Amino acid sequence: MRNTFIYLIVISSLLMAGCSKKQSAYGILDEIEKYTDHEPYRALQMLDSLRRDTVTLDSAQQRLYDLLYMEAMHNVGVPLKDDTLLERCIDFFKQTDDKNRQARAMLHQGMNIYSQGRYIEGLTMIKQVEKMAECLKDPALSFTLNAVLGDINDNASNIPLTLRYYHRALEAAQQTDDVDWQVRMINNLATTFDKTQQIDSLQYYVDLSRKLRVQTKGNIKATSLVNEASLMRHQKRMKEALELLASAREYADLDKGKLLQADILAQQGKTQEAHDLWYELLYSPNPETRIHCYENLINYYQKEGFHERVADLSKRLNRYYQEAYVESPSADIIALQTQLEQQQKERRQYRLTILLLSCISFLLLCILIGVGYYRRRINRLNVHIDALNQKYLTWQMAEGLLSSDTVNRLHHMAAKGKEAENADWKELHALIQQQSPEFLARLNASTSLSPLETNVCLLIRLRFTPSEIALLTGSSPQRVTNMRTSLLLKIFGEKGGARDFDSRLRGM
Repeated sequence: MRNTFIYLIVISSLLMAGCSKKQSAYGILDEIEKYTDHEPYRALQMLDSLRRDTVTLDSAQQRLYDLLYMEAMHNVGVPLKDDTLLERCIDFFKQTDDKNRQARAMLHQGMNIYSQGRYIEGLTMIKQVEKMAECLKDPALSFTLNAVLGDINDNASNIPLTLRYYHRALEAAQQTDDVDWQVRMINNLATTFDKTQQIDSLQYYVDLSRKLRVQTKGNIKATSLVNEASLMRHQKRMKEALELLASAREYADLDKGKLLQADILAQQGKTQEAHDLWYELLYSPNPETRIHCYENLINYYQKEGFHERVADLSKRLNRYYQEAYVESPSADIIALQTQLEQQQKERRQYRLTILLLSCISFLLLCILIGVGYYRRRINRLNVHIDALNQKYLTWQMAEGLLSSDTVNRLHHMAAKGKEAENADWKELHALIQQQSPEFLARLNASTSLSPLETNVCLLIRLRFTPSEIALLTGSSPQRVTNMRTSLLLKIFGEKGGARDFDSRLRGM
């Protein structure tokens, strides 16, 4: 029994350890993801440590591991030739609908393809990411994307697009509050304006960089100091420029700084020192720097009379021109971007047209609904107005009856206690027939009414009092009251008092 208990404890411990390792893998990968952009060497060390710990990764963890590894390698400047890892990442993140990581994988895949010399294919994929980034609204992704596109256009000497993408990258960096990213893009903009001899713009970005570079180090700080040194040179402040270049070398030894120092030394007549720096830069990865150094060395040796060296350097320069520029993709890159941007512009115009048409259709629908609603409302108002007009005409007719000579004469006869004669009743019937024929027709439809009852109904309609009715008909007031009660049942089929009959009769 005791052995069984110990066995269960061991099994439980192993299971818990396995789960904790799996859980720790998620935590480590999340931690590494924070370092790939700013501390890629540290990210690579952590990834290597995770691999050496032989932690079992599930498919999601493995794809994230691959993506972080490729991002870190690119950020240390080592693109890989194998596209398989990123292809698997793209497919996986697409299937899991992780659009942000899918876009990152596609961006680094495009960078990888571009670095292999498949320029059009790589740029096309990067431009696809640009379209995706519009919806993702991720400042970090936007920064990397626009910085890459800025570098591509800078290498293609497409200055307008270079500036556009560097500006976008700077805006994205400002959203992240990352000072290194901000100064890096400010330096790129300053370098571009320096290259195009736009000194005022160079001055502006040098001033921006100067305010922030105290928080930076390494290449970023060195580039800021070199750009300021270039500005000093444009302003003929050579001593200050050389001092800034010396400060820059404390943080990084940049080719641009060496070239600038060589050119300043040459201006000061220190051609031998300049000659050594130019020779050192003949193998710079920057084509413009190499060509500039070749040209300066050729001029130097021509002045010194070393014609063999001039011939050798000229031959090497021509060979480099052929290697670097004959198959240069610059024109194709510019043409492709122009085409893609035109397509994007057309798509935006198409979407705008569809949106405008939708809005117009919606407005037309609202107008039609409004017209229908107000038309029905106007019809109801017209019916109401007609009813009011009819009632108004009825009121006018009633007023005309009540104030007629026949009615007034009957009131005078009642006041004198006289009974109405047959001629008076005939005249009253003729007046009612003329002014309110529908009322008389309703009474005549009741064939059971006697002439006396009909006369009583006419007098009640014309607002005569019961006592006046009794005098004009030669009846007693009680008989008139009884008659009114019985007429309510005869004409309306209702039971009630005399006053109920008067109200019903006057409402006809």
